[in-house]
Amino acid sequence: MPTVVLRPDAQHGPSGLFKDESNSSWTVTKINDSSNSTYIYNAAANQDFTVTMDNTSGLSGATFNNFVVTAIFQKHSAKGASAKFAVEIGDSSGTTTFGSISDTVFVTTNASPTTINATAINFGVSIGSSEVDDMRVKITTTNLTQVRLFDLEVRVDYTAAASGYGNNVNGVASANIAKVDGVETANIEKVIGV
Repeated sequence: MPTVVLRPDAQHGPSGLFKDESNSSWTVTKINDSSNSTYIYNAAANQDFTVTMDNTSGLSGATFNNFVVTAIFQKHSAKGASAKFAVEIGDSSGTTTFGSISDTVFVTTNASPTTINATAINFGVSIGSSEVDDMRVKITTTNLTQVRLFDLEVRVDYTAAASGYGNNVNGVASANIAKVDGVETANIEKVIGV
């Protein structure tokens, strides 16, 4: 099945005490640039932030099956024996929670960038592209650890909306009809008067 990768596109609301690699206020570009030289870190233990994610780029009508959260991170300097954080995924309404991932998944003792892919989470309910386009990801550092976060993404698995001629013809599913006698489906109004 096809996937689309959503990356952070904006900070949302107040965030905890996070800084970038130059010890300045952070921007979302630090965790969506696919670089292990830019990052953000929590300057105090047990902090959180929320980001909105990219849009699905025209997947209206698609069926959204599941998603995988991926992060590249490490422990921040000699601050603690490990780096741990929990993840919550939802939308702006607060009524639709897509899922959460405990801090037992996103944990490392490495002092160099580590990539962790969480287990796929099923959306569980029928949602459309507008809900996925409104996705927000909240990161909460835990267990008094400090995390250096380099990259964050959500890979969404979906089934594309049916395309092609809008009716079955002689038992052939409409999604499988691209042409009828060489005529593009967009130019077909009727097939034999149907």
